[in-house]
Amino acid sequence: MRYLALAVLTSVSTADYVWPGEHDHMEDLLYLQFGFNRFGFVDGILSCGFGQSVQGSQNSAEWIRTAYHDMATADVEAGTGGLDMSIMFELNRDENRGNAFGNTFGHLANFYATRSSGADLLARVCWRSRSVCGGYDVLLRVGRIDATEAGRSGVPEPQQDLDTHTKMFAMQGFNQTEMIELVACGHTLGGVHHEDFPEITGVDTKGQVTHFEYGNSNTAFDNQVVTEYLQGNTSNPLVSGSNDTTNSDKRIFAAGGNKTMQALSDPTYFQERCQSLMTRMIDTVPSTVTLSEPLTPIDIKPYINMLALNTKGTLDFSGYIRVRYGADTGRSADDLAAYITYTDRSGKNVSTPINGVRSTYQGGTAVGFHDTNFVFFAWDTQLDAAAGISKFHIHVTTKSTNETVVYENGGAGFPVQDTVLYQRHQSCLSFAQNGNGGWDGSITVVAAVRSDALNASASAVLALHFASHVSQGAGLDRLEVQVEKFVRTEQTVAGYELFEAKGMAINQRSDSTTFDIVLDEATKVDFQLTSPLKQESCKPLVQ
Repeated sequence: MRYLALAVLTSVSTADYVWPGEHDHMEDLLYLQFGFNRFGFVDGILSCGFGQSVQGSQNSAEWIRTAYHDMATADVEAGTGGLDMSIMFELNRDENRGNAFGNTFGHLANFYATRSSGADLLARVCWRSRSVCGGYDVLLRVGRIDATEAGRSGVPEPQQDLDTHTKMFAMQGFNQTEMIELVACGHTLGGVHHEDFPEITGVDTKGQVTHFEYGNSNTAFDNQVVTEYLQGNTSNPLVSGSNDTTNSDKRIFAAGGNKTMQALSDPTYFQERCQSLMTRMIDTVPSTVTLSEPLTPIDIKPYINMLALNTKGTLDFSGYIRVRYGADTGRSADDLAAYITYTDRSGKNVSTPINGVRSTYQGGTAVGFHDTNFVFFAWDTQLDAAAGISKFHIHVTTKSTNETVVYENGGAGFPVQDTVLYQRHQSCLSFAQNGNGGWDGSITVVAAVRSDALNASASAVLALHFASHVSQGAGLDRLEVQVEKFVRTEQTVAGYELFEAKGMAINQRSDSTTFDIVLDEATKVDFQLTSPLKQESCKPLVQ
């Protein structure tokens, strides 16, 4: 497997990155795959083999197929379509036959959220499919926006002629040579399922798959689909099928007198062209969408787990410092220590260190794509509620040299707002059977708002819960904003007034979504998970 020059890109990205970043969640999904605080995005494709979730299916091939079928609705000249998850609404079309799409959506649903669009997740599984099967890797760009309706039809189908296919690929932004290359890249994995295309396979066995390549090569991203075609000895049912009408690969591969296929017989050239074209494929988006720069691993990244009032009238403040280590960083996990200092609400620097303790679970280390390594240090302290906190500073020490580097987040420090606090331990989520075979839920969220800020603000305190609903005919649920106003309680603690959004109705599908607490546009606690509230019991804040 070959990688791009990550070290160069990382140095640029780290210099420009300011926490919190717009794509922090997607960076976590990409680079926290194994070990401590893992997201486990790779679990659906730990290998390139068949039968991982459904007998005869190959997740890598299905994910690539889903991504292409979604992108195929693009009209690059008009600036519409592309990788926008419109495929969710297009499953009733004959051009989208098979269970591949549903299997793909089933995996994406585990990570679908307001900060991880279905389209970005689809781009990611396509990228991961190529990588795990041995194809050249790339860096992922994000920022795709999900469509809310079907796109135009236009996925190429096997029975169509070469001229039709050429025009379809041209509308997607690919010339004839690129069409040949992209089809070869897409058909190095997988095969044709008899139950979906019996007119192609001619095999009358349920679950039977006719592979595009012979032997074990169909579980590797290689150019054997090309070399077998050129040798005239291929299992590809779209080349050698008995029904010549559906031999679409045969017509496409032969276009231009086989010159493109002969060039692709060089394995290095094949990988380079697949890397380039499949990157273009997943980066084809509507003209109204602007993709990010490629996501590279963030060098130093904090996480705030809690900032909330406790029963002592002080603030519980806890979180993690994530430090990247490895040969390209010059850091060793066992030779590092980390701590934070902070600045209070008045601007006074509090220099007493708040030590980070290396987490013991999984050695406090995590591994992600591109063999990226991180070590985590946890902090947990209490702050004076009257003085508060406005920002903090990260100090990383190399123990062997006693050298400490201070990270200031682009010079401004790592910002913290202590005006609105999310009181997780006073909040809760519960479900009860509704008598109709389902479950009805109730969620209560408690917030603490600093009295001086509340008096100066004309805005109401709101809870914005992103509820998950079945979207008829779509592959993923629909996330809708459910707005609830907080009610002021009679309780005041350490200069904060407590508010409560009590007993908000929640459906069972929304037990793993997110919510925000909003005072105004600049003052909010956002992207809080509902799932941890199943472990809470709305315990009152009693001093």
